[in-house]
Amino acid sequence: MSSLENAEWMTLLKSTSLLDIPLTDLAIPGTHNSGTFALDSNGCVVPGASTEIENLANNPLIGQMAKGIIQRWAVCQSLDFSHQLELGIRYFDLRVATKPDCQEIFCVHQLYGSKVTDLTDAVDKYLKAHPHEVVLIDFNHFYCFEAEHHIQLATLLLSVFGTKICPNCDLQSLTLRRMWEDKKQVIIFYQSPEVEMFPEFFLSDTIISPWPNTPDKELCKQYLNQKLTQKHKKFVVCQGVLTPTLATIMAGLFGSLENWTKPWITDFTTWIRVSDPCQHHLNIVITDFVHNSEFIQTVIDLNKCKVKAELH
Repeated sequence: MSSLENAEWMTLLKSTSLLDIPLTDLAIPGTHNSGTFALDSNGCVVPGASTEIENLANNPLIGQMAKGIIQRWAVCQSLDFSHQLELGIRYFDLRVATKPDCQEIFCVHQLYGSKVTDLTDAVDKYLKAHPHEVVLIDFNHFYCFEAEHHIQLATLLLSVFGTKICPNCDLQSLTLRRMWEDKKQVIIFYQSPEVEMFPEFFLSDTIISPWPNTPDKELCKQYLNQKLTQKHKKFVVCQGVLTPTLATIMAGLFGSLENWTKPWITDFTTWIRVSDPCQHHLNIVITDFVHNSEFIQTVIDLNKCKVKAELH
C-alpha cells in the first residue's frame, strides 16, 4: 500500500468484511505521546514532573542544559499531527496540562509542547478532506487540571468536532459501517470522571492500555505476549514502547530517545508482522517515532490477515 493509500486506508476497506466487525477488532496504528513533536526546552517543566526533573530544570547553573537533555529524552514523535494522519495514524495518545498565566491547554511530556487546538485543527481539516476516515483521540493524563479546565477542554472538543463525534455506545455494535452511516468520524476517550455528564465521550472503562514499563526489549515482548492473549470487549492499546530508566538516560546523556529506540522499533515491527492473529488480539498498536520504519504499514496490513482468517 502506498503512502497515498495509507492516507485513506479506512476508506479502502469499503469492499471488505472488515466494514462490519467491531472497531475493537480492527488493527489501528497509533502514536505514543503523539503531541511531543514540539516540546519546548526553553519553557518550564510541567507541574507534576518528578522531583528529580524539577530540581534539575530549576537549577540556576545547569537548568537550561538539563532541559535540553529532558527534551531529547521526552520527545517521542518527530511528525506533527497532520503528517501523522497522512501516513495512516488513526489513534492519538495524549497527555495534557494547563500552564500558569495562560488560557491555552497544551500537549505535554515533562515539558510543554503543541497546543490542543493544533490537534483539533489538524484532525478537523483532515476529516473534512477524508469523510470516511475515523480518528480516535485519547486524553489519558491531566496535569494542573481543575474542574473548569475539564469543562474548557470538553467544550473545545464539542465545538470543533460537533456532530462528527461518535457518542459512547455499545462497543460490539460500533463498526466502520455504522460510523459511516451515522456520519461519525471521531471517537474521544476522556479518562477522567469530570466529564461523565457528556455522552459524547468514551470513559476509561472502554479502553485498556497495559504499560510494559521496561527498558528491556525481551521483557517488553514477554509482557505484550502475556497481556494480549486475552480478548476483551473493549478497545485495547498495545504499547510497543520501551521506557528508559534514569540509568539509561545517564548512560546516553547526550543521546536521545529516538536514537535509543530505533533498533527496538524495527524489532517491534517484526514482532507485529509474525504475530499470530489467533493468539495476539492486536487492536490499537502504538510506538515511538513512526516516521522512519515500516510500523504503520505493518499494522494496517494486519487487517488483511483478519480478512483471510474470516475466510477460513
